[in-house]
Amino acid sequence: MKAIVIGGGIGGLAAAVALRRMGIEAEVFERAPRIEEVGAGVGLWGNAMRALRKLDLYDAVREQGAEIGGEARTWRGRKLFSLSAEELRRRFGESNLAIHRAKLQAALFSALPAGTVRLDSTLAGFTQNDRGVTARFADGREVQGDLLVGCDGLHSVTRKRLLGDEPPRYAGLTAWRGVVDDADGLVSEGMGLNLWGRGSEFGLANIGGNRAYWYATANVSESASASPAGDKQEVLERFQGCYEPARQAIEATRETNILRSDIYDREPARRWGSGRVTLLGDAAHPMTPHLGQGACQAIEDAVALADALRSREPTADALRAYERRRIGRTTSIVRRSRRMGWMMQVENPVLCALRDNLAATMPSRLRLRLLDPVVGYEVCGRN
Repeated sequence: MKAIVIGGGIGGLAAAVALRRMGIEAEVFERAPRIEEVGAGVGLWGNAMRALRKLDLYDAVREQGAEIGGEARTWRGRKLFSLSAEELRRRFGESNLAIHRAKLQAALFSALPAGTVRLDSTLAGFTQNDRGVTARFADGREVQGDLLVGCDGLHSVTRKRLLGDEPPRYAGLTAWRGVVDDADGLVSEGMGLNLWGRGSEFGLANIGGNRAYWYATANVSESASASPAGDKQEVLERFQGCYEPARQAIEATRETNILRSDIYDREPARRWGSGRVTLLGDAAHPMTPHLGQGACQAIEDAVALADALRSREPTADALRAYERRRIGRTTSIVRRSRRMGWMMQVENPVLCALRDNLAATMPSRLRLRLLDPVVGYEVCGRN
């Protein structure tokens, strides 16, 4: 059996690794002309780390990142609550990891045989029948396979051909992300920092190798510019007056290491595929970053897809079984993430104070219990 995987990001590479472990030949077609160190930090909660164990990639990823807990403070620095790395590991049985996206991508890429990933390959369309799928690329190439998996992100060509749905929903905020190359003393080992403001949020975490990752969000109108570059001075001005480690992180970041991107998600779809074609990761269920589950859910998808194809069912039936297994869970997480985003986007000072006080007085055991449905999940196993 041969799988055509569209997209060489985290989801596409994880899918190829998972399928090949099941004895399914998988080729990845990535539109970018080369693999570069793009993006910033990625959070891998316990549910993703368990999925990586199933791909025999836990150790390779673990050694490239940093285990962290979390500490929430107000914009001025008043501590609201903290969850240590040890508490999270004890509760969920796995580390909560922060890692540079490029390091995660490299670990997945290294697990694939040479020649698996075909660069400069832009999908133009596909056709299928009861015997297989033919993918057509912009340069005129055609590739045949037994199934096609669209892992081509937020603006997925595969999804457009399958579902023909509307553009993604702008969530009402923009995010800036940066990587500090020399983070010595910037953030405590084993702890991530999260600042809650009025319509703004800031996060900072160690990602290993003496590097730190930060992100900042603000309620702004959708950008007319497609440029991913972030203006360092703009970020400093927007976040002036906040807890000092935030400004220190921004000031320590080279401007070329700052990215800006508007935040989108979609209303969860009731179906992801048709026949021998399905979706995975952001192509299937884009979500806001407020739960840190985007990459986690893509990795879970990859494991569940390979597990479904292990069955003796016809390929199309196996793909529908994969979708039934995943749609309910990812729908829940898209909505949970959206609700968390609304809490962070509140601008009314009275509501912000209420939010902060509720967070500060919540018992730690309840806070952990609220994470159970998300982080306590084990793909292809018992919860």
